[in-house]
Amino acid sequence: MRTSSLSERPEQQRPRRLADWLNPTAERKVHSLVDKIYQRKNLAVAREKVKRNRGAGGIDGVDVAAFEADLEGNLERLHVELKEGTYAPQPVLQHLIPKAGKPGECRALGIPTIYDRVCQQAILNRLEPIFEPIFDDANFGYRSGRSTKDALKKIWRELKSLHPVVYVSLRLFKNLVGWVLVLAGILMLVLPGQGILTIIMGLVLSDFPGKYALERRLASKQRVLDGINWIRRRSGHPPLVPPQI
Repeated sequence: MRTSSLSERPEQQRPRRLADWLNPTAERKVHSLVDKIYQRKNLAVAREKVKRNRGAGGIDGVDVAAFEADLEGNLERLHVELKEGTYAPQPVLQHLIPKAGKPGECRALGIPTIYDRVCQQAILNRLEPIFEPIFDDANFGYRSGRSTKDALKKIWRELKSLHPVVYVSLRLFKNLVGWVLVLAGILMLVLPGQGILTIIMGLVLSDFPGKYALERRLASKQRVLDGINWIRRRSGHPPLVPPQI
């Protein structure tokens, strides 16, 4: 895997063809991947992954169980369509999901059909092993086993190793903001929800010995627990119940 830093300059000259990416020295022949995608074995593996992921059916109303009822027929039809170049995906089914804490606002989720998801997974089975090794180490979006938390950790590592002054300054600023929020929360304790929320935000931002023990002790206090549950009720979440000791 290529190594990278967040401060590197992007390459100006990049190969335009996949074959040039995979075989820059032309030492070996690169074949088409189309026939590898529609292989029955690959389609069967893709179907198994889609089945494990479960999920609702798409716009055609066919769920996983219905797809499995005519499994051989569906896989054979997909095999033929991909081989002959007649495959065409169906429109995705739009499903609106309410946003937590934002009444009246929703985010749209597109749900492909099971048939199309098997096709997508079959393509992914062949492309991921090829592209994953050549992706830059600083790429985190839509990659298996990587998350926004991993990206943030890399940012902190890069700052610490390459820009120590910036790293120390940010850590000091983060702690300063944290303690300002703690003090502001103490002053606002007359407003239970806002005061407790501000204190918790300040503690989360701050770094000091015994931080987590203090957070647990703070959360065990009835007044603090009432404030936390007041916030949870406002956001539509069930109350927090502390463990019985």
